[in-house]
Amino acid sequence: MKKFLLFVTMMLATLGGKAQTVEPNSEGMTLNAQEWTRNVVMGWNLGNSLECPRTETEWGNPKTTQAMIKAVAGKGFNAIRIPVRWINHVNNTKEMAVKPEWLARVKEVVDWALAENMYVIINSHHEDWYDRNPYYNKQEENNRKLGALWTSIATYFRDYGEKLIFAGTNEITVDWSAPSAEQQAVQNSYNQTFVDAVRNTGGKNYYRNLVVQTFACSPYHGLNGFTIPTDKVEGRLCVEFHYYDPYDYCGNCTYYYWGEAYKDKGRILTNSTESTITNLFDRIFNVWSKKGLGVVIGEYGVSNHFTNNDKQTQMENMQYYLKCVVSEARKHGFAAFAWDNNGFNNGSENFGIFRRQQNMEVGNIYFLNGITEGSKTEYEEPQGHQEEETPEGTIFWEGNSLLDWGNGLQLPIPASLFEGKSSDVRLVLTYTQEFKDYDDIQLFYGDWSEMMPFTVGNSGFTGDFNPSNYYFTGTGTSHVTAFGFSEATLAIVKQKGIVLQGHGIRLTKVAIATPTGITTITDEGTVTNAPVYTIDGRRTSRTQPGHLYIQKGKKYIAR
Repeated sequence: MKKFLLFVTMMLATLGGKAQTVEPNSEGMTLNAQEWTRNVVMGWNLGNSLECPRTETEWGNPKTTQAMIKAVAGKGFNAIRIPVRWINHVNNTKEMAVKPEWLARVKEVVDWALAENMYVIINSHHEDWYDRNPYYNKQEENNRKLGALWTSIATYFRDYGEKLIFAGTNEITVDWSAPSAEQQAVQNSYNQTFVDAVRNTGGKNYYRNLVVQTFACSPYHGLNGFTIPTDKVEGRLCVEFHYYDPYDYCGNCTYYYWGEAYKDKGRILTNSTESTITNLFDRIFNVWSKKGLGVVIGEYGVSNHFTNNDKQTQMENMQYYLKCVVSEARKHGFAAFAWDNNGFNNGSENFGIFRRQQNMEVGNIYFLNGITEGSKTEYEEPQGHQEEETPEGTIFWEGNSLLDWGNGLQLPIPASLFEGKSSDVRLVLTYTQEFKDYDDIQLFYGDWSEMMPFTVGNSGFTGDFNPSNYYFTGTGTSHVTAFGFSEATLAIVKQKGIVLQGHGIRLTKVAIATPTGITTITDEGTVTNAPVYTIDGRRTSRTQPGHLYIQKGKKYIAR
């Protein structure tokens, strides 16, 4: 009786489409979302083809063939993302039923990939009617059309096995700036409509893993506003973001070197290095993976760019960047898909790996090598992003000043404040995020000779700290952040002091946290500076070795 009622309910709930709904079919649908993403070793995008406005050759690429897919698989890629534009191939915009010939063409490419034992994503890509209109006055109509569109697509592919998954939207944005509450809400509604539409077609779609997107496919906007859709089944949803960070290196190509490993070769962006990837992916793991979501990096890459006087080093640097991204993705269990648009010139929008007009010969061996090297990393559950309890300290400065590079506060912090301090000393800043574009806190040595390395929590940085990227919060949010230093860095600080500046930050207090001398042994064997209390409940800053104290609700022995 329950199965009959479920069947009737699903029939009535179908969004906009006229497809016949069938009962759920779990046969062969064993992989959950995280198992699916962890199985993706190397993912590749069939970029600038099926998502063209009218024909797949419209943007200069040849028609996709089975030989192309075989060639990609032959180089170690075991997964493919197939961007698809549907709106130019529907019968009418009311019913949104996709024309049979276009469904057949997409099916042909999907089948070629499945024949190579690849994992496959098909999505809804460059659908300007909804992805550039995230507004309330368009929300109802766009959701109706989106639901009907995915009903049509999902019904056609309903009997396909678990290696095929669907991704509901792509990069929904207006001007690539942070979304308003309205825009974020509309994106979240699109995700819910997509999930409901696919599930309501029944069959294997009821259990199929599905991919929903953050606003603009930005990890930062997602961590600050993405809502997990309600689903009828557990553990079958993935969240998607794209990663072309830092964009001045990967997209705009105004920097030619990236990473701490290459800082001696030329100018690098110090606020986006190897640790930036690790810290971000740790946070994503904690926020999404630990809730049972799979994570899909639907696109990543660096556009080919170089100068003639150091081309070899710069090509090797791009290889290194791709290795770092893929390695961290694999380590965290994320499915990463390299963007390949068949572009091989020097500058922006040249993400090509395979030359499609030349029998898929490898056109950028550095890109392929970087991806291959990174793919050898195995999944390991990360420890994640640890917050540090901010210790109390001696106030050095109080006020209400905006950090805005040379136009705002530039605060010298004298070396004398750090005399006699050990490496557990902390520079503690109290501030509010106040920015329209981005925020940044910079620490220089006091003679302005170079940016200095430091830690926040268990994360390492050099020179730049972006609160919005670390805490994933926006304008108006206040924080108390403790900056720590290695022994080597502290030794220089004791000679030169520190200069503090930045952008988009309203600073209200600067303190030097004096170590208490309390060292405790925790259950995990780690050291912490959280407040310590005696057994009778009195807070203390002086402990005696061998005596019992309470910290974070647990008993510890000071040593």
